[in-house]
Amino acid sequence: MSLKLFGYSLISLVFSLNAMAAIPKDPLAAKVQELNIGNLDDPKTLDPQKCNETGCGAIILQLFEGLVRENSDGNVLPAAAENWVISADGKTYNLRLRKNLKWSDGTKLTAEDFVYSLKRLVDPKVASEYSTLLENVVNGKDIIDGKKPTDSLGVRAIDERNLEIKLSAATPHFLKNLTISSTFPVQRNNVEKHGESEDSFTAEGILVSNGPFKLTGRKVGDKVTAERNENYWNVESVYISKVNFHSVSDTLTEYRMFETGQLDATDRVPVDLYKQIKKKYVKEFKESPYLGSYFYVFNTQIPPFNNKKLRQALSIVIDRNVIVHKVLGGRGEKPLYDFVPIGMSDYTHAKPYWQDWLREKQLAEAKKLYKEAGFSEQKPLTLHILYNTLESHRKIATAIASMWKKELGVNAIPQNEEWKTMLDKRKNGDFEIMRLGYVADINDVSNFFIQLRSTDPANDSHFKNKDYDSVVNKALIESDSARRQKLFEEGGKILAEDQPIMPIYSSISLYLVHPYVVEFKKNVLNHYYLSGVYLRENPKNIN
Repeated sequence: MSLKLFGYSLISLVFSLNAMAAIPKDPLAAKVQELNIGNLDDPKTLDPQKCNETGCGAIILQLFEGLVRENSDGNVLPAAAENWVISADGKTYNLRLRKNLKWSDGTKLTAEDFVYSLKRLVDPKVASEYSTLLENVVNGKDIIDGKKPTDSLGVRAIDERNLEIKLSAATPHFLKNLTISSTFPVQRNNVEKHGESEDSFTAEGILVSNGPFKLTGRKVGDKVTAERNENYWNVESVYISKVNFHSVSDTLTEYRMFETGQLDATDRVPVDLYKQIKKKYVKEFKESPYLGSYFYVFNTQIPPFNNKKLRQALSIVIDRNVIVHKVLGGRGEKPLYDFVPIGMSDYTHAKPYWQDWLREKQLAEAKKLYKEAGFSEQKPLTLHILYNTLESHRKIATAIASMWKKELGVNAIPQNEEWKTMLDKRKNGDFEIMRLGYVADINDVSNFFIQLRSTDPANDSHFKNKDYDSVVNKALIESDSARRQKLFEEGGKILAEDQPIMPIYSSISLYLVHPYVVEFKKNVLNHYYLSGVYLRENPKNIN
């Protein structure tokens, strides 16, 4: 049986040495390497297996490290594993860990730690929304469904440095799945000693991690503080000694903090000030497309949103060009009619049957469908749009409510909630229509399609379609790239027809970074890594 060997240990070593030499050669390197960065929302959790939003994801990427990671293009690179072998049939993965890996408390990190954490990911008691990442590992699906014990998962430690993962079917994107933070290791002793309830083993002074940084402070609603992990295998590339992740939900406040030097980098920029900021901060302003989509979700398990004609009518009325060009100020977002964002590889977007019609014809179709769904000007629909606190979300909700009112007579009531409250309502299905955004975890369309299957724990719309489930499940294990793409595109057409969600725009990353922050950048997944990042002396006069 032939094998494919992927070895990058030499590349990693060269990168490490280059990074290690960067600071000493820079006479402007700051004596105090403390970074302050905007994180937008307060993290819901710092548990890798339970994190399901970007607020915690950005921090977990610095605190923990998985077997592999992605580069600036979203491709796979070594991390805790220095190389790996994949069997010719694509069903067996053997990953070799680096020598002398340690946890932040100085204890040894072994292959058994990854076995424990992967089993924890699929454990129904943990109820991770990302458990389906391992559904094609032997017995993974049955464990997730509660039909088999977690110990039966097809992962094992051959010895301290060698991990074996067996799949029930070849899964082309499986290695990319291992870059997602839900697959990162947690220390068993730490979890079992302190428990899994909120703020237990993940609390300040308790959390043990294996990434470039370790948790040293957490003040809810204010900031999370992490310091360099001296036990990290590549600590020579970690120049930042301390990083503060500031929870600032208001983008105007975040911008003012950047102007006054309280923040070295922001998470985003205010919608209303986009043009002024871009003109004023030419060197600081960063913009690049990333693989994220912004959409509204219908709760299809409750009437009248279980009516496909109503969902179609409401989607047709949304003028996506107005949203991106007028409401958002033409910042670079693109109108979107497919759940998959623009720029994903190996995929052609599905088109709703009405997408290319003239606006007048679209509106006539929407009114017809609205009437067929049982509503009219005399019998208008009243609904609530749930969104979390952010000015751009409010503006979009207000604009869409106005469009629905004008064209159909719908009484749409925007309903603002804080992020954690909205997440609770999302989890409990306590909404009618909800604003969400999804940033790809990997550069593969499977990342979007799996979550709308009938039984997927991340299926917020509660959408159920047997044909959709069938084509997506076939695509997930299809090794022929052309057939795989065709199957996913069939799934896209079903979503465009049934409209369980209303895609609105494909995202763009807009943020500010002071020029004295060296090597800070985000990749196509909107992720950043702080290894290799450092600060030069901060000029006295900040613009």
